[in-house]
Amino acid sequence: MKIKFDPSALRESSWGGHVLRFAIGGLVTAGVGLFTKATDAKAGGLLLAIPSIVPLGIALITRLQNKRLGPGHAGDRGRHAAVVEAAGASFGTIGLLAFAIVAWQLLPRTRAWIALPAATVAWAAVATSVWLMRKSHKPA
Repeated sequence: MKIKFDPSALRESSWGGHVLRFAIGGLVTAGVGLFTKATDAKAGGLLLAIPSIVPLGIALITRLQNKRLGPGHAGDRGRHAAVVEAAGASFGTIGLLAFAIVAWQLLPRTRAWIALPAATVAWAAVATSVWLMRKSHKPA
């Protein structure tokens, strides 16, 4: 799969889907905030690395892709889109874990304006590296 920007995909999305993702992501983040208050910040911070809207995103993209094919189709396109979405979320989550580790190590020792960009670079580098490793892996 080639990564590219395709603005036509924006016409296929709905405002309702975006609002639903935003609302669920906000609820999960608020829940993690309450959990963090009840336990400690380190546990809550690690929970925020879990992409909270992935299940909803997978369901929406599967429905959209199957709807595009019309009735009577087996839904292979929707399943393929769901697999690609889940893989991308997995790579991003691994990158978020790198972000959390770098921020956890640097924030107590340096200023936030140094630590947070360094953590962001770590996220981008790890997520991209995992994507490229997956792309270069040849199945047997």
